[in-house]
Parts: sequence; structure tokens; C-alpha cells
Amino acid sequence: METTIQIKVSELNHNFIDAVKKLFDKDREIKITISSSENFVWTETTDEYLQRLLAAIKRVENNEVVVFSEEELTTFVNSKK
Repeated sequence: METTIQIKVSELNHNFIDAVKKLFDKDREIKITISSSENFVWTETTDEYLQRLLAAIKRVENNEVVVFSEEELTTFVNSKK
């Protein structure tokens, strides 16, 4: 699984870490890459973002997911351009 999360440094807190932990198995090793995002415009509050993230986690836990092959995903993404 790979995901990109954009967040303000001032908004990093234990709620964010807890949400990330829920995405993975308890003892799973993950890799976190951090980079600066110069042109990023934040459009939702931290609470709104975390609520959206937690809702997405619940959908995955409830097996409410959509599965794409790599080819299907490429076709879908290209159709949205």
C-alpha cells in the first residue's frame, strides 16, 4: 500500500500518528518519506482531514473497497484527465 498525505507541520500530533497506525498491522514495518510542499494549499481543517482518513480506514476494515489491476487503474486515471 502506498499513500501520500499532505499536512502542515503545525498540525502534526498524536491523532495523526494514531490514524497512520490504524492503516497497518500492529508490527508491520513502514517507510515514511518527508518532503517540503511549497505550493500546497490546505482546504480542510486537521479535524476534517482526520475524520476523512478515519472514515476511509473504516471502509477498508468493512471491506468496502474497490480493487483495480494496474492496467485498470491507469485507464481510470487517464480517463479523468
